[in-house]
Amino acid sequence: MARLDNYDNHKRPELVSFDDIDYDNFPDVVKARKSMMRENMIRTEELKIAHEALRKCADYHKQDGDRNCRALALKYMKMLDDFRPQGYLGYQRNDPSK
Repeated sequence: MARLDNYDNHKRPELVSFDDIDYDNFPDVVKARKSMMRENMIRTEELKIAHEALRKCADYHKQDGDRNCRALALKYMKMLDDFRPQGYLGYQRNDPSK
């Protein structure tokens, strides 16, 4: 097993889309599920980091937080719209291409 002492040794798992698989092949379906869940977890963590940065900015600037943290607030609100977590079952059952 390769050591992960630096980022160069890290191998990112393959991204598998539900659009590219055969639903009769169960191992491909499992790979697509895991890939979608992983990407949703990454998006959720990005959202948590942005929320924490906004909170820290507001705490630091106190009364001027509305003005000084506006860019972070707008970015966070855009991320809320774009990063809605979606389970694989909802996508898999409602796949428009199948």
